[in-house]
Amino acid sequence: MGHISFNHSQRLIRLPIKVESINGGNYRDLIVALDTGSSDTSIPTKIASGLGYDLSNPKQVVLLTTGSGILPAKIITVRKLTAIGETVENIDVLCHDLPIGSTIDGVLGLNFLSHFDIKISFSTGIIELYSTE
Repeated sequence: MGHISFNHSQRLIRLPIKVESINGGNYRDLIVALDTGSSDTSIPTKIASGLGYDLSNPKQVVLLTTGSGILPAKIITVRKLTAIGETVENIDVLCHDLPIGSTIDGVLGLNFLSHFDIKISFSTGIIELYSTE
């Protein structure tokens, strides 16, 4: 079981994640928002490129509806993504850059969370992930 504390008095749940490089061994630490309304996890394009992922040949390109309009975003498969004390291997992520000044690097979406049963306790400020396997 993975677990993490969060500040339950804030409107945004910020979480640290680790994304592994394409060749393994190297990681980047990011701060993302927990977003149970997002189908996909997202990371910045610069981080993905810096970890060796080839954005010129994405798995898929999708259109994102944002406050700035409809924008294309590339989907790639990352080797490992770790959050809330748990790791998912070979997970698809959206490469999308949030506006300058954002307090987060991306979002942790349902494609990660759906690998687990999740308990979010707002009264205690604790998130727990339970393996479903």
